[in-house]
Order: sequence, then structure tokens, then C-alpha cells
Amino acid sequence: MAKQKHFRLPDDILEIINNRDKEMYPTENVYITEAVRNFFKKEEAENVMDELEDIQDKLDRIEKILEDNAMKKDTISDSAEKKELLGKPDYF
Repeated sequence: MAKQKHFRLPDDILEIINNRDKEMYPTENVYITEAVRNFFKKEEAENVMDELEDIQDKLDRIEKILEDNAMKKDTISDSAEKKELLGKPDYF
């Protein structure tokens, strides 16, 4: 069962409540309830987005490390191939 609460709201908020879509929100209570629920959904979505951005940053750093390692391997391979092509021994 819902408990009765009374709130004092600023005039501009009361105007927003009074100008609500009365077909979608027939009572003030329904309108305010939905507004509060949507507020918390928005906060949850923002938290998820923050976590996803952190994950993306980590993935970007991992990708850069992998690319750097691949470049190093290519450089080492190229040097070994050049020595082999030139007929120089590997220990030079």
C-alpha cells in the first residue's frame, strides 16, 4: 500500500506537472512516479556508459601494446632476413 507524502515544490515544477500529457499521465502521482523511476534508470545507464568507456580505454591500450610488439617482431624479422639475403652471418 502506498504511503501518503506531501511535498512543497517550486512554482516552475508545479507548472511542468500541471502541463503534463494527461492522457499518458492521468494523475500527478503517476507523472511524478514515472519521472522518479526514469531518473534512476538514467543514472544506471550513465554508470554503465562510464564502465564501458573504461573498458574501451583498456582495450585501446592493449591494442596499442599488441601493435607495438608486432612492429618490433617485424623489425627483428626484417633485420634477420636482410642479413640472410646479404650473406652475412646472424651473429654480426
